[in-house]
Amino acid sequence: MPKGIFHAVVATDDLDANLRFLVDVCGITSVRRYTTPASALTSVLGWPDGDYVAMAAIVGEPPGMLDIVEVPASLRGTVAPGVQLLAIATPDVAGRVVAAREAGFSPLEPQTVIDADGAAMTTAPVVVGGVGYELVRFG
Repeated sequence: MPKGIFHAVVATDDLDANLRFLVDVCGITSVRRYTTPASALTSVLGWPDGDYVAMAAIVGEPPGMLDIVEVPASLRGTVAPGVQLLAIATPDVAGRVVAAREAGFSPLEPQTVIDADGAAMTTAPVVVGGVGYELVRFG
């Protein structure tokens, strides 16, 4: 049973500045950099499709991590910096999707994508009152 937000996905125009702030000022020591292709950002965050790769980093340890994704230069002005979604980890993404639909929400169909560590994860994004959420299962 989910107990809270697992991680937040945040878009930024300056990944390095965010990492300097979180590490040097806030003292968070766990940082894992990675890159993510347009296909993942399109399917999970709804960013425009294209021929780009975004630089990103997972900051902190679960639960409560930040997944910071730098908006590629070609998308600046199209994708606004800020919180993109709040992830709710659950072992039953399909069941949560059914519950969301029964409650009147419109989550996307669950899909499997590759996470920052190269492992498969199942995700089903849903927007509620203008706030993006992600029902997610790792592994």
